[in-house]
Parts: sequence; C-alpha cells; structure tokens
Amino acid sequence: MEDVQNKESKKTTIAIMVIGIGLCLLISLVILVLKNQRVNDKLTSLTYTKINTAEDLVNMRNDPKGHYVLKADIDMTGVNWTPFTFEGTLDGDGHKITNLKIITVGNAVETTYDGNMKPYDTRFAAMFDVLRGGKVKNLALENYEAEIASDTPCFVGSIAGFTDNALVRDCSINGKITLRAHDRMFGTGGIAGYGTGRFESVNADTVLICIDTDKVNKDEQFMGGALAAGFPDLVKCNVKIDGYASEHGYAHNGGLVGLYMIYPKGFDYEGTFDTNNVTGRITFFEDNEDRRAYCKPFVGELMNRIIHERNNTHSFEVNEVFTYDVDLMPT
Repeated sequence: MEDVQNKESKKTTIAIMVIGIGLCLLISLVILVLKNQRVNDKLTSLTYTKINTAEDLVNMRNDPKGHYVLKADIDMTGVNWTPFTFEGTLDGDGHKITNLKIITVGNAVETTYDGNMKPYDTRFAAMFDVLRGGKVKNLALENYEAEIASDTPCFVGSIAGFTDNALVRDCSINGKITLRAHDRMFGTGGIAGYGTGRFESVNADTVLICIDTDKVNKDEQFMGGALAAGFPDLVKCNVKIDGYASEHGYAHNGGLVGLYMIYPKGFDYEGTFDTNNVTGRITFFEDNEDRRAYCKPFVGELMNRIIHERNNTHSFEVNEVFTYDVDLMPT
C-alpha cells in the first residue's frame, strides 16, 4: 500500500512540475511575442520619413499616402497650413505639434448625412480635412486653434474634419475650435468633425464654439467632445469639453458625440463605447419653436444602437439658455 501511495505522490509531483514548466513556457512565449511586436514597431518606424521641422511637416502633402514619424517637437507658429487629405501614417513618437492654426477649409468634398439621411456635399477643416483609412498615433497637439467661417455645409475638428475608417490612438489634444456657419448642416468635434473609425486612448481637452449665423432658416448643428456626428468606436478616451452652441434650427450636442448614426441607409455596424470619461459642459440655445434640444453626457441623439457600451463615466453639465439675441462664447 505504501508503495502505491509513493507512486501516486510522485505522479502528482511530476504533474505539478509539468504544469509549472508549461506555464513558464507560455509566459515566456507571451513576453517574447510582445517584445517582438515592440521591436517590429520600432523596425517599421525606421522606414518612415522623418519629420524634424515645420517645413518637413508641410511637405507631407506632397506624399499624402506616406508614412511619417516625428523626431522632434514642431512649433507651427506663423506657418500657413491648408488642410489636405491624408491616407498614410503619422507617428508622433511621443512628440508634440504646437500652435497649429487653421483658418480655411480643405479642398476635399465628401457626403455627409443628417438625421433624416439627407445627403450633403460638405467641406472640412482640421489638421487633415479628410483622414481616409489613415493612422495618427503617439502625438500631442497643443495650443491648436481653428477659426472657420463657412457658407456651405462644414465640419471642423482637430486631427481631422472627416474620418473614413481611420485610427487615432494614444494622442492628446488641447485647443479651441470655432465655426460660424449657416447652411443646412455643420458642426464641431474635439477630435474629428464627422465620420467613422476608432479613437483609442485619446485625451481631448477642447473649447468648442459653433455659431449659426442665419436666424431665419432652420438648419442642423452638431457638437461632440470627440466627434460631432457619425459612428466611431471610442475606447479609453478622456474628453474634457467646454462647448458653446448658438443654434436657430436644431441642436445635437453630446459630451462624446452629437449625433450617433450609422450611414448610409442600409449599412449595418456594431459600434463600441468602452471605458471613456467625459467632464465639462455644453452651454447652448435652440431658437426654434419645433424644439428638439439634444444635449446629453455621451450621445446627444442616438439614431442607432451602440451594441457594446460599458464602463463609461461622466461629470457633465447641460446648460441650456433661452436668450437668443447674443451668440454664446466663453467668458
């Protein structure tokens, strides 16, 4: 009997040793994969075009499908920047672009949709007017400013005016965005104006000002601390918003997204809002007898389900005013 017990004990000991060795090998493999991924990222970045000066940054427009990496902080004070469509990769590599000022829309014209699926030919303003399938990562955008006036449908953001299946990851944004418009559909977003894609681990701290300059025609205004309108995925983003919307039509304002809507009609998508935090407030008026007055902590107006929505928090204030003869501005 004692021999049997000893044999069983040895088998148990051997089994525990085998499991332990297996776990060690598994952990080592995971560490190796992660290290290789970091090495691969570094090796890949070595093939990127290096950005060292403001002139280098401006010259990106000559190859908008290229891959670029910042090797220094870039001060854009006094640099004339016209937004352009970007389809490549911009890796900030932990550096920052400061004092970038946008005063004009880009040349791109894209179709945007309002809540009734009406299409509009729309112009955009931001660092990039359109970010199409492109990537912006590891970048800080500091003291950014956009000051835009538009007589056509228009959306303004910081990284992009329009995102088309784009990725913005591990970025920080600090700035002020102002849009004065009056034609049918327009809006402002802290990261982007309108569109789709994934925003992950982005810290956006922005003042957003949207002024409807036409008191007669009913148009639609959109504002979001991340995106004015569209159906982005938002993961681990910290959004601080100080918003001011003066609207004589229909207001759609949200701490993250003003209007969350999947477009065009018939398209299906399962979106994600996961572990985001919103702080701040939006001060707005909606001068309109047919009132909607959307303004909520995460999504102003939700036209489609957000399938995966979890762990989102906020400290957000809705400040609606009822004096319509003075445009709302920061004090």
